[in-house]
Amino acid sequence: MPIINNNEVQVIFGTGDISVGIGCRSDRSSSIVQFTEIEPRPIGEEFAFDKNKMEIDDAPVTFIFNKVESIDAVIKQLQRLRDIMGNKDNYEWTDGGRILEKNPS
Repeated sequence: MPIINNNEVQVIFGTGDISVGIGCRSDRSSSIVQFTEIEPRPIGEEFAFDKNKMEIDDAPVTFIFNKVESIDAVIKQLQRLRDIMGNKDNYEWTDGGRILEKNPS
């Protein structure tokens, strides 16, 4: 879950101890994704929250989106990262730390 280190927040995924919740204003002008620490469970398992509504300040990490395009930009980068993690042979890492596709289409 979140680790505050030198005024930075890191959220470490992969152990099933992070709940991802979503919500939006009734007029849909703004939406949120919240990350909170939970007891570990199988990753991706859906479960009912104890509370009906979580306030923006209730989670240690909240992403607030005011435009759909912002959500699309995050999704695009996450999909790219998923491809890189799942298809390591298709990518190479440069000395400068950049990730390059070996055979771009």
